[in-house]
Amino acid sequence: PLTATALPAADPRHAGIASGVNNAVARTGQLLAVALIPILAGFHPGESVSPGPLLDGFHRVAIWAAAACIVAGSLSWTFIRADVFEGTVAP
Repeated sequence: PLTATALPAADPRHAGIASGVNNAVARTGQLLAVALIPILAGFHPGESVSPGPLLDGFHRVAIWAAAACIVAGSLSWTFIRADVFEGTVAP
């Protein structure tokens, strides 16, 4: 969805830059998500986690992920224009 939105919205002469920015943003988001999962789950570095707290942490992260999906969907619904997908974007 990010690529399908970012690349058609860019002027064709800026396609390379738009692709590079899209790639950088996607990779940065993935790295942040992987770094935040243990923090959101309430785990501390270097400590082992028993099954009970592991399950609790999983549930906590699942709720955070659902909330993030709702926020992302709301932002997409609000700000992504339909004309981008129809090929009618004015320069």
